[in-house]
Amino acid sequence: MLTEQHIIESLSRAYVRALAGKAGLNLSVREYDYGVDGNFDEITIRDKRRVESGFSLSFQLKASTQWQRDDNTVIYDLEAKTYNDLVLRRNFRMAVPCILILFALPPAPSQWLIYNEEEMRLRGSCYWDYLSGAPTENRQSVRIRIPRQQRLTSESLLDLIEKVKTGEW
Repeated sequence: MLTEQHIIESLSRAYVRALAGKAGLNLSVREYDYGVDGNFDEITIRDKRRVESGFSLSFQLKASTQWQRDDNTVIYDLEAKTYNDLVLRRNFRMAVPCILILFALPPAPSQWLIYNEEEMRLRGSCYWDYLSGAPTENRQSVRIRIPRQQRLTSESLLDLIEKVKTGEW
């Protein structure tokens, strides 16, 4: 049987895969994790064929039941090394931007996935952030606050790809 953390990771990948599919983006998941878990790639039509446009957005995916929410933000303690990887990547303006995606699940495992003959519901929500600032000297974690309006949806994914295309990122 998988560990609880691997089950959470599997559910987070399913959530992101469903959003990417609905948005019409190609999703690639890395075989090896070197600070990037995957990419969203835009598909375009060229000469009556669908091909990748070359515009891409990388992501680091975290899934947890250890998060809090207030009126405006989702609060999460991110590993310091992950925080530094993402901040340094943005500070150095790497060719492909990399966002953090947090899949915030309910605390009870019995609430993560609910299904019957009519439907399947994956409980929880994903939030994204394009972290910036100075690297931390903390060794363990950094408390981050992601605005709740930065919920990852099919529509927000397309908006994020547009930021890459226009050079805003």
